[in-house]
Amino acid sequence: MKSLFVVLLALSAISSAYAQAAPSSFQIWRSDNFSSPEAVYISDDGVWAYIGNQVTDENAPDRSSYISRLNLQTGAFTARWSDGLDGPLGITGNQDSLIFSDRGERLVSVDINTGELQDVWMPPYEDSVLNDVTLDALGRIYVTDTRAGALWRVEDGAWTRLFMGGDFASANGVEYVDGWIYVVTSGGHGKLIRIDLETLTPILLVEDEGSLDGVVTDGRGGLILSDIPGRLLHWSEANGLTVLDEFAGEEIMLNSIGGTPDGRYIFAPHWRENQVSAFQITYPED
Repeated sequence: MKSLFVVLLALSAISSAYAQAAPSSFQIWRSDNFSSPEAVYISDDGVWAYIGNQVTDENAPDRSSYISRLNLQTGAFTARWSDGLDGPLGITGNQDSLIFSDRGERLVSVDINTGELQDVWMPPYEDSVLNDVTLDALGRIYVTDTRAGALWRVEDGAWTRLFMGGDFASANGVEYVDGWIYVVTSGGHGKLIRIDLETLTPILLVEDEGSLDGVVTDGRGGLILSDIPGRLLHWSEANGLTVLDEFAGEEIMLNSIGGTPDGRYIFAPHWRENQVSAFQITYPED
């Protein structure tokens, strides 16, 4: 497995001779060492990939799900790095903690170095489906509730509902970038919403684009998005939406993606297929 990641790093030296009007993608590898992976998070230093595995075997004991950890520099892989979970969904983190939704019922944080449990935050409503999470510059947690079509902010353990319904129906992925919160929605009407955190004003950027699941920064003002039926997309103010990969000829799910902070590498979980794909993204200005 290690050689695959050595290849990944070597490919970062590919030249920019292939300048284009929009970015392009190249699938580096695909691995099947996972169990219903739903979400990927890459650490801020770009070294570690954390992959949430939802064990779906009906005969498995309770809390059999887990988070895997992969070193993107050495290829060192720990399958069950943080264990005893119900089913990790969206994942985020900082230098101290990894924070994620567990089976949509609770927010959990674990030590980012050891995987040991730190905190648990329960939502105000029992029928919530907490999906994806992100952190702003002040360390506040933002989490989507897909069932309620809501966006919550959690600060010092207190939950505040910022939005509900309307364009936020089936709210799914969420990402903090440079003072903005971006939310994507699923449910077949695929919206991308940008929120000014100072005024809490939402702006609809994209709509009617399938069932969007993941959203991560491209490190240069744009975003990489995933569409559950199998499209990997790029969005920017200048070029709008660009299809990076459609997995032509395959029926494959594309769930909550993770990416390096510079947007050069994207990791795409395929929940139904028990696989994760890695992409290199090449930008015109590189």
